[in-house]
Amino acid sequence: MPFTLLTQGTVTQPATAVIQTIPLPSGCDYFKLTNLTQMALSGTVCVGGEWAGGGLFADNNGIRWRKAGTHAILIDNFTTSTATNGFTYVTKYPDPEAAVTGTTITNASPAVCSATNTYSEGDTVVIYNAVGMQQISGMYFTISTVTGSAFTLLGLDASGFSASATAFTVRRVASAARVQPQSYYITKISQAASAVVTLSQAHTYVVGQAVELTIPGSCGMVQFNNYYQPQSKPPVITAVGTYTITLNVNSTGYTAFALPASSASPTAQLFPTVASAGQQATYNTISGVQTGYNFLGVPFHSGLFVPYMKIGLSASGTGAAGAANDVLLWQAYKMETGTINSPVPS
Repeated sequence: MPFTLLTQGTVTQPATAVIQTIPLPSGCDYFKLTNLTQMALSGTVCVGGEWAGGGLFADNNGIRWRKAGTHAILIDNFTTSTATNGFTYVTKYPDPEAAVTGTTITNASPAVCSATNTYSEGDTVVIYNAVGMQQISGMYFTISTVTGSAFTLLGLDASGFSASATAFTVRRVASAARVQPQSYYITKISQAASAVVTLSQAHTYVVGQAVELTIPGSCGMVQFNNYYQPQSKPPVITAVGTYTITLNVNSTGYTAFALPASSASPTAQLFPTVASAGQQATYNTISGVQTGYNFLGVPFHSGLFVPYMKIGLSASGTGAAGAANDVLLWQAYKMETGTINSPVPS
């Protein structure tokens, strides 16, 4: 059966690559990905891949193209042993996975969680019931440096916490929120000429994007709340890191930011958050690029389309999602179907 191209687009990886989610409202029988950046370079980073439905490829499987030197292309398969490297066609919004009990979370920078797990680099988890660290109980985190017994929270500097957590519960959850653009939890804000905000998750913000911060009184630095901003103009991002955004706000005179003590939670526990500000002003449906903001309107939000394709990541860049700053061209196809009519006997 032939395939028909239904939709296509491009997505650009941020300064540090993240798992990408491609909404596919019309469904998909065949999905193709080409890394336009890596195709022109030498190295071992994945330059493309293919996924086919109908039972041909299981979830997280598919064909991968990798460079071998300057010109040669190697073709091999994604396998379930490297689940986050490949493609996952998601037909319903994923439910949280079974709970895992952990033993400690270090009061260090970054914090390290000890728990027997089957997680992977870049997964999103929710941590709760953190004994001794109630101020982070309920937060979502992106995890890294994963082993079968521990993982790291690069978005959490817990060195200022009074003690390590002595127990916690964790569940792996969907990497994309039901509502996009999603909000993020704030774990740290600097007092600087250009304030640096640290988030608990690897984010997808870009330079020039406007954001709105909501800071509870128990965290300090409430000057960031809208009613303190001149003419209620939201801050604009001037630089991005994997877990950080730098804003065009001088916070040197602001009250110091700090998460509340564990002993004060949950009575004083209101999470500080950041979200996109303004309405979508211009959206190019071909390139998928959004430009401009309407600050007079309510923030623009939309539901995450299901089904969608989750494009996996690996620290070495051999996953389908490629590496930092890569431009990925994706194409979604549907199989043509029809009825073959037999001739009517005369």
